[in-house]
This record gives sequence, C-alpha cells and structure tokens, in this order.
Amino acid sequence: MAEKIIFDTDPGIDDALALLLLAAAPELDLMAITVTHGNTSQDKCLSNALKLVELLGIEQVPVARGAQEPLVKELSVAEETHGDGGLGYAVLPEAKLKPVNESAHDLIIRLVNENPNQITLLCVGPMTNIALALLKKPEIAKKVKRIVAMGGSIHYPGNSTPQSEYNVFCDPESYEIVVNAGIDFTLVPLDVTYQCLLTNQHIDQITHARPEIKSFIKESTRFYIEFHAEYQGIQGCAINDPLAAAILIDPTLVENRDYFISVDLSGGPSKAKTIADHYGALKKAPNARVSMAVDVDRFMKLFIERMNRLN
Repeated sequence: MAEKIIFDTDPGIDDALALLLLAAAPELDLMAITVTHGNTSQDKCLSNALKLVELLGIEQVPVARGAQEPLVKELSVAEETHGDGGLGYAVLPEAKLKPVNESAHDLIIRLVNENPNQITLLCVGPMTNIALALLKKPEIAKKVKRIVAMGGSIHYPGNSTPQSEYNVFCDPESYEIVVNAGIDFTLVPLDVTYQCLLTNQHIDQITHARPEIKSFIKESTRFYIEFHAEYQGIQGCAINDPLAAAILIDPTLVENRDYFISVDLSGGPSKAKTIADHYGALKKAPNARVSMAVDVDRFMKLFIERMNRLN
C-alpha cells in the first residue's frame, strides 16, 4: 500500500523539485499540500504550489494556505536564493485552481485524525504549520506515523547564519516544538543535502520529461545554480528538499544516526543552530534519526530517472 504523505512546503525551487519527485512516485499517496511562508512570502508560495499542481496534472490533491509568519520571530524570505517569485527564472501560467477553505493546520489535524498512524508529514520548509497543529490539538502527536524533515545542520556550516540552516532559522521556536512532540522524527540536514549537487550535466540527462516540465526544471535551476556559484562558490545547486522526498521512496539512500537534538533559542550568535548530543552528555533519549551519510550517485540517478517519467 502506498504511504500516505502530507507535503508541507514553501515553494521555492528545490521544494518544487521535491513536488515533481513526489508526483513521479507511485509508491507514495500524496494526500495534501500545505503551504507555509519561507523561501518567499506565503502568498507567493501558495501561488507557486497551485501552479505546480496544475503543471503536474495532480489537481485532485488539495492545497491549503498555511501560516503567513513565524510563531515568534519576524518574517524572513530568501528571494536572493529563489528569485522574486520563488521559482527562479521559470514562469508558469497563473493557476485556475484555488486553495481549499481549511487552513493548513486544520487540514493536517483532520487528515491525521481520519488516518491514524498512517500519515507521514514530509516537511521541507519552516515548521510553523506543524507547530500550530500540535498547539491546537496536541493529541495528534500520537496519531502521526512519522515526520521526515529537510532542515538543520549538524557539522556543516549554516546557510542563513554561520551556524543555522534556513528552514530552522525561519521559525526556530516551531522547530523546537515539533522535534520534542514525541513523533518519530527523521532530520535530513545540510550535512547530506549539500553533497547532492544538481549540475547542468544532470539536467541534460532529463530528456523524456514533458517539454513544459523540462523547461521548468532548466529555468528554475538556472537561477539556483547562478546563486550557488556567486554566493557560495559551488558548481551546481544543492537539491536539499528532493533528498528528503527521495528517502521516502528508497530509505537506503542515507545512513542515519540516533541523536537527541535541540534548537538553540538563546538569541546569541548560534541562534537557530541545530544541536546534536553526539556523546549523550545530556543523558536524554534520542528524539531524532539524523541522516549523516548519503549515496550521492544513487540519489542523482533516482532523481533523473523519476524526472524522466513526468511525460
């Protein structure tokens, strides 16, 4: 039976690529898309999600508007990374599809209650929607099958501050709530995602996808590749979010370690740093499974193969 997925996202270039991967995964049953703030404003993220749903022809999947801002800190966006509209140089037609009337966190609560212990939350943006659901109905924590989240950095440098990864940085308080909710939690941090660099050579191998999808991949990642080269001196672009989606298809792509993790909420220079208790100094049981190694070649082959199915 296909695994039931709620995709919580802030599209975003790599978020969009993760959605493409989900659409090419018959192993997964995409139950809903819940949209948050993050890579750009919530309004633009929602618009992007609706456009992508129409591009992929998956209009049966409900799309819900989520949080407009973090729980505590001020709103952050990353348009220097993803472009003014959030999808790089790609331009998609305005969507005819509308979001559902339910808020994202209410939709999460309802679907989890209707499908107890069956739904995986795939979270590739700030955790505000999930935190709001848990704050409103804490009892759903016992009914979520698991959370797989792209976020954090353990040993790798941060990509928003010297020590913090962007999704955690956007709403660290929400991340701390979710990590400690008692839900089976897998974290896919920059330590592995920044090994997974999509290059023009990879993009040239996407030959069988529908022309509109090939064009979208090429034009969105062209902006992303330029950003990585200019700001980080990296050749290619880190496709962070697709790796989190890919391990739902093939969990053997990564090697995990069990850690107690927490988020630094101190407000100092390490604010929003994801801290892993490597040696058990805190004497707390692990609360997360953290991906610390990845088979890059197999992941890239899987990604390209699945993109070529989108025809």
